[in-house]
Amino acid sequence: MPHLNDLYDNLVNLCYECVLDEGAWRSLLEGLASATGHQMGALLFVDQRDQRPQVTAINLCDPASVEAYNAYYHQYDPAKAVLVPRPVGSWYHDLEDLGPQRIRRDPYYQEFHIPFGMNNISCIKLHEQDGSGIYLSLLTAVGAALPEMLQRDLLQRLSPHLLRAARMSNRLQELKLDVARRDLLLERHPAPVWLLNGEGRVLFCNREAERRIGQAAFALQDRHGRLHGKTLDGRLQALIRQATGSDGKRRAGWLNLAGDPPARLLVTPVPEASGLAPRRSSPLAMLALLENRPGSQWLADLFQLSPAEQRLAELLLQGLTPEACAEKLNVSINTVRTQLRALFRKTETERQAELVTLLTRLQGL
Repeated sequence: MPHLNDLYDNLVNLCYECVLDEGAWRSLLEGLASATGHQMGALLFVDQRDQRPQVTAINLCDPASVEAYNAYYHQYDPAKAVLVPRPVGSWYHDLEDLGPQRIRRDPYYQEFHIPFGMNNISCIKLHEQDGSGIYLSLLTAVGAALPEMLQRDLLQRLSPHLLRAARMSNRLQELKLDVARRDLLLERHPAPVWLLNGEGRVLFCNREAERRIGQAAFALQDRHGRLHGKTLDGRLQALIRQATGSDGKRRAGWLNLAGDPPARLLVTPVPEASGLAPRRSSPLAMLALLENRPGSQWLADLFQLSPAEQRLAELLLQGLTPEACAEKLNVSINTVRTQLRALFRKTETERQAELVTLLTRLQGL
């Protein structure tokens, strides 16, 4: 029992570390799994209107199983029908809620769970807001013993702390986003702008974006707090995943939108150093609808360039080399190189040619 009490104290401390450090959720997940007789675990985001769960990047599962679940098997997960209607703080245990007979004959378990080495699930709804929920799931491996009653009791004792930590963490992230919203330079600009997370949820949009979304003929629409394309939604969602790094390296991309006049939608990563990105937040994407020639000042605001970086970008667009830029600006080549590195970081590019191509395409719209 003293050992169990020590585990409890350590896990409670980890719960509240998660409030200030999003990275601590993985450590908490590892500690919970180990202390309660589980071998795997994950945090899941669930669109509760569509009952569409997605395993987040915070998980202790085989990456192949996460990919298979998010892409296909989530739609057959029998836990959804039981979990979603339940209040925050409710535990779901599949052996008790579904029963062993249903589990044995359910294709979800036989075609997905068992082949990936996963057996039984215990899951709690941590938080819900605006039709979405955050869930913490713990799983036993095939062939492993089921958790003992003392371990189940430990989970129950920890539940209030898990819920409080999730609620406080969510509130802190909201406060950070509020600060980013107040400082959002793009609010002053006529271009419609959206700030999205990796799931496509709209965290912020400026007044012009709200106005355009309200137009019946506009190519984009807000559906349950997420941005979707009316005709090119698959491409739009792929660009959002690309910009937030869900499908590998973070990169900017474009989507041509029909209309009068036709427009292009820029989908670009929000650099971690940007004031738009809350500290230790998950990767964000910024979407900007470009209908008119943006001009150098618009580009400077878009990428939050300093006046010196803006002047250098203008010279690079004219085809000048860094050495020629240094001479033109009457600064040292080392100063130009420092500013060039800042341009790479802010535009999420790696080479001068890539930077010039990006800025040229923006200027040419």
